[in-house]
Amino acid sequence: MWNKLKRLFSSTAFNIILIFSLAGLVMWLTLRKDGDQVFAILKNVSVPMTLGIVALMVFERVLLGWTLKLECNQTYPHYTLKQGFINAYTAGLFCNITPGASGGQVAQGYIFRKQGISVSSSVGILWLDFIVYQTTMTLFVLALLLLRFNYFYSNFSKFFLLVIAGFAVSAGIIFFLYLLANSPRFYTWLTTKGIRIAHKLHIVKDINKALADLDKALYEFSKEIVVLKNHKDMILKLAFGDLLRLLIYYSIPFLCAKALNIEVHANQLLDIIALSSYVSMINAFLPMPGSSGGTEATFILMFSTIFSRADAASIMIMWRLVTFYQTLLIGSFVFMYGKMQKDIPLSTTAELPRSYAQEALQEELESL
Repeated sequence: MWNKLKRLFSSTAFNIILIFSLAGLVMWLTLRKDGDQVFAILKNVSVPMTLGIVALMVFERVLLGWTLKLECNQTYPHYTLKQGFINAYTAGLFCNITPGASGGQVAQGYIFRKQGISVSSSVGILWLDFIVYQTTMTLFVLALLLLRFNYFYSNFSKFFLLVIAGFAVSAGIIFFLYLLANSPRFYTWLTTKGIRIAHKLHIVKDINKALADLDKALYEFSKEIVVLKNHKDMILKLAFGDLLRLLIYYSIPFLCAKALNIEVHANQLLDIIALSSYVSMINAFLPMPGSSGGTEATFILMFSTIFSRADAASIMIMWRLVTFYQTLLIGSFVFMYGKMQKDIPLSTTAELPRSYAQEALQEELESL
């Protein structure tokens, strides 16, 4: 039974149907009471501003493509922004159509391979991208929590524990990774007692395979830790790009309210950015592909505290269209274009050693 369910949820067609079904259910429940008001608000939408918001979301993918280019250029100096853009939209597409966003990095690895980047290099690049993005997002959300803690705790007490839990998960991942990289004692415990405990709890079935996979992952991860320590200028650029991406994404509800001619003021921008980040934190607990259904419901519940329910529902519809469904649509075309491109053979790709010293890498690996 479990294997049948696993195969079902690994089906792209099923996941797409599930996305639209869950979103449709939330829309039906929302519009059942406020349908007339919502449609009246949506009719007032500014088309030029909507196109501008879509362009801004495309630019957000360009920023991700740019950061991927910076990372790739450490080893592959001829990797282009166009290739990074294709990879960025591929990531967005497959994160949206797979449960828990589990397919994004797998699809990126496939595109990297077509672009002439070896599997081992792509694993390292994706590790670095994940570390910098996760760290930047965690620090950014922490700043928002500290700035607006009293206000949001008093007004969103029902949701705030979930927000804190989501933040704790994100922060915990970063803490765990950095602990692995810098604590030989923790690494030793994890690869001995930790694996055996997981085996007893039936989390790990094959100890030898789990150890081999862990060693391989930690080898690539440790190399990227060296990059973090020896390429501070590049890391700052990556963090800056990720921060811009977060600001763009979290500001979209504010821009959607403007496009819908809903009364909203500049002094509400920080609160809206904070609310958007909190929705993302809660979505960390939603396993459905694209967090569909739960995202829409959470957004309306949280934004109804600063807008009317009809206004919040209208903003949610536009927000979801220009962020999630835009990525599905454009990402599908971009991925198909990337898939149809001729493979670049690994032998013709100028793969250069990373510019950090081999001695530094060896020291880091020996410390694990």
